[in-house]
Parts: sequence; structure tokens; C-alpha cells
Amino acid sequence: MPQRVLLICGPPCSGKTTRALGLARQDGGQVIDRDLIARALGSARSHMHAPDITARAEREMRAQLDRLAAARTGTAYVVRSLPHPDSRRVEAERLGAEVELLDPGMAECIRRAQLDHRPRGTVAAIRQWYHRAEWPGEHAGVLGNPCCDCRQPAAASVRCYRCCEKLRASRRWRRLKLQVFAEEVECWVCQEYVDQALAVEDPRSRTVDHVWALRDGGPAYERSNCRLAHRACNTIRTNQLRAERGPQLLIVNPYTI
Repeated sequence: MPQRVLLICGPPCSGKTTRALGLARQDGGQVIDRDLIARALGSARSHMHAPDITARAEREMRAQLDRLAAARTGTAYVVRSLPHPDSRRVEAERLGAEVELLDPGMAECIRRAQLDHRPRGTVAAIRQWYHRAEWPGEHAGVLGNPCCDCRQPAAASVRCYRCCEKLRASRRWRRLKLQVFAEEVECWVCQEYVDQALAVEDPRSRTVDHVWALRDGGPAYERSNCRLAHRACNTIRTNQLRAERGPQLLIVNPYTI
């Protein structure tokens, strides 16, 4: 039997998993979906799993995708968000897959998230997906992909590292962090208590996480975009977002050297 791989992409609440499971029931084949893997690993949630389970599920999914890329037969339905066309093209070429994009529109995805009582952070994730989908040249590796603030090359990000650090060093950011620390008691990622007396070296110490990441163009000082998080949860989530952006090329402006 010749291999058939369908890469199903789209924002949160677009129906990717439902579509994949429906096709598998109808035509047979394997569904590779991080949420399904996380549940098989013991997560009690349908989405927004605990960071340790999410990390394990991501490693398992990548292992399954590597085996799929090396295979020559069988049918598989792969569920990935991949907002940018370049990301979808790179993954489709690696897997030898067709691409099916589910895009019901941001307003409809938000409506579904609210109707389905999805976990906190889902609406911000939907908005982030659409913002990243519109940004040009995610894998372009050219000088024409400017930072949204300083307009200098930002590689695969919407906002460059220097501008992110400048925002985090401001007095306004320090005041906003104190507000978050005063108003919240649970990590928005794992929904567990945050002991704010722990030393900063402790992986469960307090941090403030941008739901819509600064590197992806998220608003730096909008209170609704800033949530309390364990340091470890914040780090794991940041690494996952970095992995989803795909490989980032080093860009050098010849006029600065």
C-alpha cells in the first residue's frame, strides 16, 4: 500500500483533531496528535496539559513523526497548528504529506473556545495563531523580515530579541509584574499554587508569562496578556513556542559590519 500522509493544520478550536479522527474512522489510518498523546500519558485535560506531560507528549510526537518520515507505507493523519505557510511547507516536504488547512476565522474559533469552556489562555493562543499566520517570511532567512518595533531584521520572530529585552527592562514592566504578583496565586499554565516566597533559583518560583509571546508580537503591557507562572512552566512553554517557529537562521546585516 502506498503511503498517504495528511498534515491537518489550523488554529486552536478549528476542528483539527475532530477532522483527523473522522477520517481515520472512515478510511483507516493512524492519528498523530499531541493532545491525544498527552491523554494517553495520563493527562486528565483535553487541552493545555501540565508542562511535564506536554513536554513528554511533544517528544513522543516528534519520535512518531521521525518514524513516519522514514516509512514508505501506511496512512497517517498528523495534527499540527503551524500558522505560517513556510512552516507547513517544510513539514509537508519532510513527511511527504498533503496539507489541509482548517481556518474557520478568528471570531468563530473564539466563539467555539468560549462555548466549549476551553482552558484559560486559549483565546490568546487563537489570536497569536492568526497574528503569526499573517507575518511574512517565517523561514525566509532574508533581511526583509523586520522587527515590529525597531524594523531591524528579526529572523523568524515578529519582535527581535533586543526589543523584547528592552521592554522587560522598563519600569512599566516592573510595575505590571508587581500587579500580577499581587492579583494572582495560581500558575496559568498548570493551574497549581505558586509560592511567591521561593528564591528565584527554584524552578517553582514566581514569574510573569506573556500569553501572547513578546517574540510573536504580543502586547508587552496589556494586563490580560500577562499571567502568573512557575519559572519551570514558563521556560517549558517558551521552548515549545520556539520549537514551533522552526529553525531560525542567523541573519547578518552587511551594513553593520
